[in-house]
Amino acid sequence: MRAVAGLGNPGNEYADTRHNAGWMLLDLLRERGRVLERREKEWIELEKLKLGPDTVWLMRSKTYMNGSGEGIEQGCRSLQIEPRDVLVAYDDVDLPLGQIRIRRGGGAGGHRGLESVIAELATKQVPRLRIGVRGATPWRDTAGYVLAPFEADEQALIREVVGRSADAVRMMLRRGIGVAMNSYNTKPETPSPEGSDEEQTE
Repeated sequence: MRAVAGLGNPGNEYADTRHNAGWMLLDLLRERGRVLERREKEWIELEKLKLGPDTVWLMRSKTYMNGSGEGIEQGCRSLQIEPRDVLVAYDDVDLPLGQIRIRRGGGAGGHRGLESVIAELATKQVPRLRIGVRGATPWRDTAGYVLAPFEADEQALIREVVGRSADAVRMMLRRGIGVAMNSYNTKPETPSPEGSDEEQTE
């Protein structure tokens, strides 16, 4: 893995919404690391981050969520990075708040931002980290739900799951995606920080 691309919407009005979980992860990684270099392109902001002993690029598209692929594709070209080396992090309303899932590739599952990334990179083999944002309160309008901020009683849990996501990124950098899948594709009550040496076949 050479880069983490967080999906979200630009603008302060979207900063704390469910749809911006991917950007929350980028913000936390930046807090935990040290920025070595910044690059500004038409559709993407790139930051080279020193994270412990590792180095990784952070990608933040300047487009809105549904056009995320334009920025990610431009970032890959600029850095000469293959899609398989970019971890795409995004919110998933099908996952309960507090859970994450890591996969090597696959379809978009109805997520418009990921659909854009897959279309622009012309491959489904893009590693992804899904951050669960589904709370306990029922909703009717999915678009309105993901564009709304987290409720007061959810704040601690979203901070915890974004923290676990950042830990998973560190593990992927150190030990690879297979070990991270085994460690973090579990219920949040029983994380396995050191992971397993056997690779999960999802």
